[in-house]
Amino acid sequence: MSKYSKQFKLKVVQEFLKSGGLKRVGHLFEISHSDVRKWTLAYQAHGHSGLNPSFQHHSLQFKVQVLEYMAKHQISARPAAAHFGIGSMTTILQWQKLYNEGGITALEPKPKGRPPMSKRSAIAALLAKPSEQLTHEELLRKAQYLEVENAYLKKLEALAQQKHLASKNKSKSSLS
Repeated sequence: MSKYSKQFKLKVVQEFLKSGGLKRVGHLFEISHSDVRKWTLAYQAHGHSGLNPSFQHHSLQFKVQVLEYMAKHQISARPAAAHFGIGSMTTILQWQKLYNEGGITALEPKPKGRPPMSKRSAIAALLAKPSEQLTHEELLRKAQYLEVENAYLKKLEALAQQKHLASKNKSKSSLS
């Protein structure tokens, strides 16, 4: 959610367009004068829709297009952000930094979140291999895994028996 409503931004822009003075309007509304400039540029480029908050994922082609437009028209990130409807000029500055350091490939979107789990775990691979093909360390890991699995199954069986006996005793005591 945006920090400021669309109506508030429009009120600020209209005040600036009516009487001017970035710092004066910023002080009047108790906001940064850079916000006044950003909203005014966005409003002039896109009208009312320029004041809508936009949370977008931009394609590689779009990022390159923005950077090429800036170079062609010799403009800074702030008017380019307003022209293309990008919420923050720092987004473009980040793209420019990435491009300068690593070229076009640095602008490609990075995968988010945790990497997917492998199809087969290391233990599953050990269990699937014949014991003759395993190294000494792999055999030890396999044996340790099988011991833990066996202990788990024994405990599970003991708990199931205990639960069964408890239900039997409960039914016997309710009959008496």
